[in-house]
Amino acid sequence: MIGIDLSGKNALITGGTRGIGRAISLTLAEAGARIGAIYRSNDEVANRTLIELNALRPSEAHFILKADIADEGAATEAVREAGERFEGRIDFLILDAAAGAGGPMTGMASEDWRRPFDVNVNGAFYTVRAAAPMLQPGGGIVFLSSGAGHDPMANLSAYGASKAAVNHLSTVLAQELGPKGIRVNTVSPGHTFTGECDPNADPSTYTDSQRGIADTTALRRVGIAQDVANVVLFLTSDLSSFVTGQWVRVNGGRL
Repeated sequence: MIGIDLSGKNALITGGTRGIGRAISLTLAEAGARIGAIYRSNDEVANRTLIELNALRPSEAHFILKADIADEGAATEAVREAGERFEGRIDFLILDAAAGAGGPMTGMASEDWRRPFDVNVNGAFYTVRAAAPMLQPGGGIVFLSSGAGHDPMANLSAYGASKAAVNHLSTVLAQELGPKGIRVNTVSPGHTFTGECDPNADPSTYTDSQRGIADTTALRRVGIAQDVANVVLFLTSDLSSFVTGQWVRVNGGRL
């Protein structure tokens, strides 16, 4: 039986205390990794996630850092502090922090257009640049993107364009960092339920929206955060040692 053991590995995760990021943090911690999670605003949720992490691995091995990665100085300082706590070694960088804006492009306010790029693209750039000197051979970077970065979706112009930029950025980084033994891949979730309970346990409780999504998904269920975290776990394991520069869509076959 093949198992995944990340013992001795350090993982820095942006947006790592709620939703998909929380699921990734807990999943990698369960596999033995030490987690540093960056979050922007919700102290209560962040501290609750830290308690959950330390319950998996006692002695307060994990930590959280508060920073808005859209701010160059804040992002750089958060990575620097994480590096100190990790004794200068980062094995995996997971970029889950994201911002979005909806509505028709022609009526969108300038600040709503800019924010997805400030977080999703610029924030990723600041974080990767600061972390790159500490990334270890055999480790890697995983970007969280979106189906909106691949497919044209009405009213998601800014978000989709920023995620399309992330998709391209990740493939370029794969070429640049590959000679150093560092893998770079992108995971693109579809519609994903990010609550802590799995609605698929009892499909009769689906909301109308969830039923509509399930009925138009090949696997006839809704995606959950753990589905995405499982793919990230694979991409941070030695099972993916020859996988880089790839986009993995986690959407249940929904077109």
